[in-house]
Amino acid sequence: MCLALTAATAASAHGFGQRYDLPLPLPLYLFGAAAAVALSFVMFGLFARRDRATRRTRHIDLFATGPGAAIARSGLVRSLALAIRLAALGGFTVTIVAGFVGDQNPYRNIAPTLVWIIFWVGLVHASALLGNIWDLLNPWRTLFAGAERLYQLAVGGELARRLPYPPALGVWPACLLLLAFAWIELVYPSPAVPAHVALIVTAYTILTLAGMFVFGREAWLQRGEVFSIVFGTFARFAPIRATAGAPPKCMLRPFGAGLHDDAPVSTSMMALVLLLLSSVLYDGLIATPAWSGTEAMLAGDPVTIRTAGLVGFWLLFVGAYLAACAAAAALLGGGQSALRFGRGFALTLVPIAIGYHVAHYLVFLLIQGQYIVPLLSDPFGYGWDLFGTAAYRVDIAIVGARFAWYAALAAIVIGHVAAVYLAHARAMRILPGTRLAMRSQVPLTALMVVYTFIGLSITAEPIVTQRDSAPPAAVAGAIPVPADAVLPEPGDGRLRPVGAEKVAAAKMTYRVLGSLFHDGSRMTIADLLYAYMFAYRWGVRRPGDEAHYDPAIDAATAVLRRALAGVRAVGSDTTARTFRVGDISFVRELLIVDVYLTAAAPDDPDYNAVLAPPWSTLPWHLVVLMEEAVSRGWAAFSQAEAQRRDVDWLDLVRLEPLKRKLLALVEAFERAAYRPDALQSLVSADAARQRWSALAAFYRDHGHFLVTNGPYQLTRWSADSATLGAFRDMTYPLGVGTYDAYAIPRHGHVTRADWDGRRVTLSGDIEIVEKFQRSYRLVRMPLPSIAPVVRSRAAPSCRYTVVDDQGRVVLAGVAPLAEDATFRIEVGGRLSGGRYTMLAVIAVNGNVTNPEIRRIPISVAADR
Repeated sequence: MCLALTAATAASAHGFGQRYDLPLPLPLYLFGAAAAVALSFVMFGLFARRDRATRRTRHIDLFATGPGAAIARSGLVRSLALAIRLAALGGFTVTIVAGFVGDQNPYRNIAPTLVWIIFWVGLVHASALLGNIWDLLNPWRTLFAGAERLYQLAVGGELARRLPYPPALGVWPACLLLLAFAWIELVYPSPAVPAHVALIVTAYTILTLAGMFVFGREAWLQRGEVFSIVFGTFARFAPIRATAGAPPKCMLRPFGAGLHDDAPVSTSMMALVLLLLSSVLYDGLIATPAWSGTEAMLAGDPVTIRTAGLVGFWLLFVGAYLAACAAAAALLGGGQSALRFGRGFALTLVPIAIGYHVAHYLVFLLIQGQYIVPLLSDPFGYGWDLFGTAAYRVDIAIVGARFAWYAALAAIVIGHVAAVYLAHARAMRILPGTRLAMRSQVPLTALMVVYTFIGLSITAEPIVTQRDSAPPAAVAGAIPVPADAVLPEPGDGRLRPVGAEKVAAAKMTYRVLGSLFHDGSRMTIADLLYAYMFAYRWGVRRPGDEAHYDPAIDAATAVLRRALAGVRAVGSDTTARTFRVGDISFVRELLIVDVYLTAAAPDDPDYNAVLAPPWSTLPWHLVVLMEEAVSRGWAAFSQAEAQRRDVDWLDLVRLEPLKRKLLALVEAFERAAYRPDALQSLVSADAARQRWSALAAFYRDHGHFLVTNGPYQLTRWSADSATLGAFRDMTYPLGVGTYDAYAIPRHGHVTRADWDGRRVTLSGDIEIVEKFQRSYRLVRMPLPSIAPVVRSRAAPSCRYTVVDDQGRVVLAGVAPLAEDATFRIEVGGRLSGGRYTMLAVIAVNGNVTNPEIRRIPISVAADR
């Protein structure tokens, strides 16, 4: 039934692993944050004094007196600045060289990490919180200054032509370059490939040096060099402003003081600030299900769609800002244009851009930024260990999902409140009268409230955190089955004690981390045990009762019924995995179940673990509802039985008449607090009533009864497609990367087979996933060349089958990877003399879909 429901040609889903669900509903955060922004506007209007808002902020020169003055006079500052410039130039050179000649795996090459993480993300944070350190680090400034010095010594005169920079250009060159940079980051299919990074940096270097040559170094840095303008704009919010000179100065000032500018900025600068805002939010937008749905609906080239989206999102922000400014200008009267008003308040948006940047990239910086530690020792991926840090492994648990959410929430709210204050202070400076200043800020504050809603809504898209799974513990041998262990009655499903003196071949202890079902019901022991009952009730034919038997269920559960000797619910643990956020505790119940098996593979615990696991993807009340539908002749579980009985194939989504009958049944079961006789001792009447009530509420909200406990739930469907949405549940047991093996299946390839008469030795390649930000690629690599830790995670194994000359299978098994990264299959003594063919496959993470099969002829000598 579930396979039929998901047999669609198109689907939309988002997110892997466990979702961090918010301690309170998202709307409360949205309205609370928006209220904080609006309330700050009221508070500043009522209590901010005009003389304080219009007063020049005090700046303190740390190099003016005391130890600071002594340091400035000593020349230490200049020497340190020169050393930093040369180090930055060295890092810049290494970036280009590594990109062109180093390993092209982004995680083994320093170029992508330096450019996309340390440079773009890290320097934005440092500029906003410290000061304009880019002015010191800028390698293009250092390069051109060095070239000017050499030219002056060798030829004399100036290297730059110093043509007049057209005032009409403003900072439009930098604005367009920022748009191109955002396009490379967000749209270009492979921005993290080291060679591409090096090529982009080289091209930008040529462009920048050419601009300096034509217009002069400082002229181009102030108008055309995009990163000087971007980092300088963020640095205007910082508390430190350093200037070179004789002597140098280091001014300490309040946060945001550098954004108090009496003169309006240019139109191009206003556009650049709005591009900074829109590009960060667009980065989050394209990762949402809504955007994926839009791309699927448009069914065009993703690069074209995302390019149009990037430009369109920027223009949307410009239009919304100018509309708010037009409303403000209209409230002021006097014929002031919206554009002039917008230029006057453009810099007050910078704290919002900083807040969005911190919200979106802080966790990325803290986790991905750790890659710089091993890469400093091995920048080219050649296996070096220059500083002894090459073995460092990134700690993805350094920050959690809660930190990510609250940091993002705080950054966005603080950024908007700071922007409200700066805009209010700006209005007080340029407009006569407090009331007029307040009136002018109403439209801008409303716009900021909208920004808050949008920013938090996008930020609330899947935040994930790692959870460890608990593998089953196995004991093998002749094991007595406890007398209180239970086994379902064949054909009836009632749980019966197995009785005394029963023996099993193996005992598996499962620690099942329970989670919520989609209707909000919490998994219990009853859900686990009822899955066994269902297998025995509908998988065993009873004479004279064909209505409660389905051959498809019989076939699907035959292995389980043959292997199961007994089940014993040991208990539950609600303390080990429970955690707390603020005043709210999130209970994660660990259900402990012993499963006894009649037969076991002593050398393959994984095989034993999947014979009869205590797990249910469906809650017991939904299974009961489906049973009732089949028992009453409304539908059948399998397609074959539906055709044989001439009824509908059970469909909880698309059969409207059936759903109406099921809803009436659910409502009747709720009134009666119904639960099957087999569950009377496991489920109370109140618990049963709550289950039926939750199922009815789920149906009214979603229009179907397909309730599971997986990470996705059905949200929309049509005749030929289904849309899946992420199910947000903090108690979901699986962690980050759980489904990567399915999303990006990898294959192995046998490259060499050696037969020495007793043993087959296989060599091979496997595919490795190289991921960086949103892009990935599969790279085929020989097993010996792969780092042991990476090989271990890939878990390669060789699955083989040996057939004789009549095509009969005579030997089969799985060979693990040996220490020398080969597979050794011992055949001597296991086969009689003759000719055979071995079929071998290398599986990566257990994936054997569409395998590459190697046929190896074997000739075994007859024993003498």
